This record gives sequence, C-alpha cells and structure tokens, in this order.
Amino acid sequence: MKKRMFSKFSNYLHQAVEALTPQLTLQEEFMYHWKSVTEFFMDSKGDRINVEQTSLSSHLDQMIVLLQEEESSIERGGTGPCMEYLLQHKLLETLYSLGRTDHPPGMKQLVLSFFTKLLSRLKQPLLPNISVHRAVHRLIKSCGEVKAGPSETEEIQFLCTVCAIVKTDPYLVNFFIEVPKEKPSPDSTNPVPKSDFSLVQSLLALSNSADSRVAVKSCEGLMLCASLPEQNAAVSMVNDTEFCTQVSQRLIESYLKLPSNVHPSELDMVEAKWGLDVITESEDQQSFLGKRHLISFLSWLDYCDQLIGVANPYVAKSLSKSIRETFLDVIMEPSLLQTSETGAVLATAYLTRCLRTVCSHPLLAEFCKFILGDDMLPEVEGTDKWRVRRRLIDRCDHLSEELSLASLKLFDMLLQKDNEFIIYNLVLRNLIGRDYYTEDTVMVKVDDSRTKAESESQFLDSTSEKSSPLSSTSSSPVPSTSRNRIEVHKIVNSYFSLLPEDLKSCYQTAESGYDMYLKDAHKQYSDMCEMCHPWSWPKEPVTSEVYHMTTFYEGSFLRMILDKLSRLLDQSYTINLQLTSVIAKLASIPHPNLQEFFMDPYLCLKDNAKSLFNVLQKVANEIKTQLGSDPELGKKLVIARKSLLGVMPTITSLRQNVHENRLEGQSRLEAIIVFEEFCKEMAAIVFVQHHAVMSRS
Repeated sequence: MKKRMFSKFSNYLHQAVEALTPQLTLQEEFMYHWKSVTEFFMDSKGDRINVEQTSLSSHLDQMIVLLQEEESSIERGGTGPCMEYLLQHKLLETLYSLGRTDHPPGMKQLVLSFFTKLLSRLKQPLLPNISVHRAVHRLIKSCGEVKAGPSETEEIQFLCTVCAIVKTDPYLVNFFIEVPKEKPSPDSTNPVPKSDFSLVQSLLALSNSADSRVAVKSCEGLMLCASLPEQNAAVSMVNDTEFCTQVSQRLIESYLKLPSNVHPSELDMVEAKWGLDVITESEDQQSFLGKRHLISFLSWLDYCDQLIGVANPYVAKSLSKSIRETFLDVIMEPSLLQTSETGAVLATAYLTRCLRTVCSHPLLAEFCKFILGDDMLPEVEGTDKWRVRRRLIDRCDHLSEELSLASLKLFDMLLQKDNEFIIYNLVLRNLIGRDYYTEDTVMVKVDDSRTKAESESQFLDSTSEKSSPLSSTSSSPVPSTSRNRIEVHKIVNSYFSLLPEDLKSCYQTAESGYDMYLKDAHKQYSDMCEMCHPWSWPKEPVTSEVYHMTTFYEGSFLRMILDKLSRLLDQSYTINLQLTSVIAKLASIPHPNLQEFFMDPYLCLKDNAKSLFNVLQKVANEIKTQLGSDPELGKKLVIARKSLLGVMPTITSLRQNVHENRLEGQSRLEAIIVFEEFCKEMAAIVFVQHHAVMSRS
C-alpha cells in the first residue's frame, strides 16, 4: 500500500512540475525523460528499492508516447529528431545493459515492456537498423535464462512481438542467427561450429515454463519460426538448435506417462486439441485415472501435427523423421510388439488414436512407413519382411478377440487417412498387374524398358508430389469385362439374393431393402473419391507388366480379410461388425482394379483367386446347410434381431420364446444377421458407384 501511495505521489509531483514548465519541443521532452532515467542510476547505485517505487516506468512510457506522436506528424518513411536521438545515442543498447542487471529489481521487466511497445506501436520498420536489431538480439538471448523467473510474462510478450514482425518480413530473421566467424579447415578434426539461432533457443527455454500461458505462447512462437520460408532459418532451426530433439522428447515423456490400465474404448471418447484442453486432477479421477496424461499426450501430438502442417518443408521433414526415429522406432515398436496380450492391445489402441490425430502429410508418411514399411512392388507369399506390418496383419486373426479387434480397428483407421501409399501397400500393388483375370486376350502387355527398381523409385517421388504411379506409361487401360456388359441391377441383386428369403429376418422389422444404406454409402464413397482425386487413378482396370506376377497372390492383407470373412459364422458379433466395416471401406476405394477384383460377381477369375463375392457365396452355402438341419432357424433369427435392436434385450427373453436347447448358436444367429445386413450394404455401395460413374459420363 505504501509503495503504491509513494508511486502515485511521485506521478502527481511530476505532473505538477510539468504544468509549471514552459512548453518544450518533442525532442527536448524526449531527452528530459531519458536523462531522468539515466540520472536515477547515477544517483542510486547502492539503493535496492523495487522499480515500482520509482518513476522509471512513467518516464519510459512517456518516451514511447512521444515517439508515436512524432511518427504521426512526419511523412511516412521519415525519421524525426526523437527517433534520431534514440538511434544515434544507442539508447536501446543502454537500456539492454540496465535491464540485464535487473537493478533495481523489476528493471528487466520494464526494459522488456519498453522494447515490446517500441516494436509493436510504431509503424516504421525499426529492425533493419543495426542499433535496433543488435540490441533486440542481445535482449532475445537474455530471455529464458532464469527458469520460472519473474519476467517470464514480459519475455514471451517481447519474443512473440519479434516473431510477428519477422512473419511479415521473413528476411529479418537472419538478424537473429549468428553465424560463427571462424570455420575449421577441411583437414581439421574439430567439429564445425554451430550457428546461434537465439530466437528459437529462447522460445524453447520458455516452452517448458510452469506457467501454461507462457508455454503456449512460446509454442506459438516456435510454430511461427518453423513456418518461415527463409531456408537459412529452417536449416539453422534443425541443425543448430535442440528444436527437433526437445519436441520429440516431450512427446516421448508424455507417452511414457500414459495409463496402463485404461480400456481401449475410452480412448475414442477423449478429444484433445493443443493449447485448449485443461483437466484438473479431480476431474481426472472422476472420469478414468490417467485421462489428464492422455489429454496431455494427445494435445502435444496435435501440436506437432499442426506445426509440421505449416512448417517449412525442411523443418517438417526433419521433425517428422525425428519423431519416427526417437518415438515410433524406439518407444512405440517394442510396446506394440510385446508378448503381453493386454499390453499389446493397449499399445495398438494408442497407435490407432495417434493415427486419428495425425493429418499432416510428412508426419502421416512417417507413421505409414513405421507401420507398413516402404515396399511398393507386389508381395510374394511368405516374404513380408516388415515386422510391424506382418505382426499387425497376423493379429487381426489372433486367438485373443481383444487383440484381433484392436488390430482391425488400426487398419480401419489407416484406410481413412489421406495417403495413397497406404492403399497401394495394403491392396493395389498386387492387383494392378491384373493377374487375377483369366481372359488373356483382354490383357494389354506394355513393353516397359524400366526396371522394377526404377518404377519403385519413381513411385516414391510421385507420392511426395501427390501424383499417382498408376497414371504412368507402365500401365494401360483395359476395357471393363463386366461392368459395361452387365446391368447394375443384376450385380445389386446378386448381392441382395445371397441369403434365402426365408432367412431374412429384416422383413419383420421394416428394414428389408438396402435403401437405409444408400445415404452412408454415398457419403463414404464421395469422401473417398475426393481424397483419391489428386492421385489421378485410371477410369478403367489397368494391366502393368512391371507389376506382373507369374502366380497371382492377393497380398497378405486382402488374404487375411477374405479368410476372416469366410469364417464369419464362427466369429463374435463385435469382430464381424469391425471386419465388415473394414471391407466396406475397401469396397468404397474408387480404383477400377480393386473394384473389379473385389466386388464384381461376374468376373472370370483364375483358379487360385477368390473375390469378395466368392467368399460371401461360401458363407451363404454354410447358412443354407444349417437351415436344413434347423427348420426353426428363421424364427430364431427374428428373435435374435429384435434382441440386438433392444426390443428383447436379455437372453431370458430369448428363452421365453424358443426352447433352451435351440439357443446354443446365439453367436451364429448374430453372424447371420450381420451377413444379411452386409449384403445389403454391398448392394448399396455397388449402386452408388455405378450411379457416380453414370453421372460423370
């Protein structure tokens, strides 16, 4: 209270003196305030009073006001006497020195505020002046030196002001990168000295602040620095600072704190965006223990993804690679491949949740390479060398239902990501040779002098440029052998009539047609077409000699999917729902080779090839065989459907309607219902695809 009274009294006294003083010019008044500042330090060298008890703040504020007033009265681009005085007498250098000592206590905060106001309130470009940017640079280097220091708020405001100015004129960032003067000779064993990117270094230091507001603002400043188009800044940020290391390490630290006893389903309910989500410890315990750590991890991953999305390509690629090498390869892979089923389920769920967050192309590409490897050429049966990919595909058919479900969800998420390599690696590379087809007269053999290695190299280059390998000269379109010849209603009916009419329980619930699936099928197919459009896929099935196989193999992923579908009646309701969800996404991919092989019931396939329709026929025959041994199967299916819909939610209700010894195949009843609905969904997808093609025509 006494301090505030003293400060007010000083201000009143100062104003009274000014009222009695003759009118001064702007320069005279400016010099008066500056001399008042310097005289204070000459008169009170040993005095340790707080800066709030002095009139230093008002003098410095008045200097800013006078500079603004002067700027408004001169022509644009001109420099007035006050500014000339500030520049010629190196006032900023002196202020930096006064603030550096923080004498009296709080002086550094005053100096930081003065620099911030000077740079933000004046319209004329000051940073190009050597006496300005040299002092600014020195002040930048002093930020973040003291952990949890009292001037953190002023420091981050100052740094963000500099960042905002640099954003408008990116070349200015070079003023804050110190290049070493001496470089060792080529034969010297000494390492090449690093440049000093002070702006990034100080922001990194403040990003670890305990004050969340300071930490968030510093991360925003780092994002701005990373997005600068100046290549010198990008190279220095990556090579001369700990930026990539610290960002990746923070991701690792937050991952290692994740709860180990959370249920995978709870991960889907957590939404986190960087800089927005805050959860207290009490809220953490009310939901599930560890939710706070989960939000912290997902928020930081979201920050990394957003930063990479806007960053200079060199920074984006380097940070993505750092996350891959330090987090995915070192931390995530052992966690994912562990022998403990419980641990593997949770690690797979965490990876799936990470994929849901990641959208930036460079980071998504690294996640894809981590999961799928980098192979582009057709798979040869039994030779999948990429351990993570092989293990995850195998786990989709694991004895542990939880592990199988988690693995299927991972691939379901992969198929939703905007990355051509995912679809190519999992499905297309074994289909664009069109070796599943029998009529050799339709196949167009293209003389291609390029080797397979050259083709692989070109694909890697083309994916980075968002163009497709399938539009290259190594592939030639082949007229469709069935879709142009068979009317679409016949294909739709072929799916719709797979199950006998007396086993279609949907008639009892007014959901007999496939109309209910048309809206979802249209949206899913439209979204997939929009995603795939930049990849310039062909309109008709293609045959590529480069991807020709002597013996057709659909690839480990498609084989697993089809084999698992063939065992539909022996799997749980949950697994079957997830499996059909993956298949529906595959069926919506608008590549003609995949649509032809996967979905065309009238396609002439080689003896060792099987399509989706072939497998569904096999399952339908098994259901018909079961009907022959259980004449009341249709009645059971109606009751089971009502139970699934909640009309008869308990097993007790089923026992009241059907004799107990006829309820042993409850999971098979549910599987038949899934089969019935899936056939309707496939019919809807076929109809939507045909309608889309006709509309384009």
